[in-house]
Amino acid sequence: MVYLLNTEISEHKKTEVAIQQIFGIGKKQSLQICKQIGLTKKSSIKKLNNNLKNKLIQYIEKNIEIGEDLKQQLAQNLEHKIKIKCYKGQRSRIKLPRRGQRTHTNAKTTKKI
Repeated sequence: MVYLLNTEISEHKKTEVAIQQIFGIGKKQSLQICKQIGLTKKSSIKKLNNNLKNKLIQYIEKNIEIGEDLKQQLAQNLEHKIKIKCYKGQRSRIKLPRRGQRTHTNAKTTKKI
């Protein structure tokens, strides 16, 4: 296991897939990061030298909001929605689905009262 940006990443996975384990980075962003840094699709985290690892970490820290910062921002957005009493805020306050799903027969996990 390798630690990158406070996240445990498997050494044997390809870099595209391994980067996705960091909270806030998806498939599309991982492909974009690999292109920007110049990593091949077949390279694994284990085979990267320290220079490339540092480049990867610096690029992610500069250009993408990840981890605890992103979680904090999402929580602030939700608090703001609750505060201004918009639809999504009201639905999340009473623990119902926020995106228009039906609640008559679905949403048993969100609807637990």
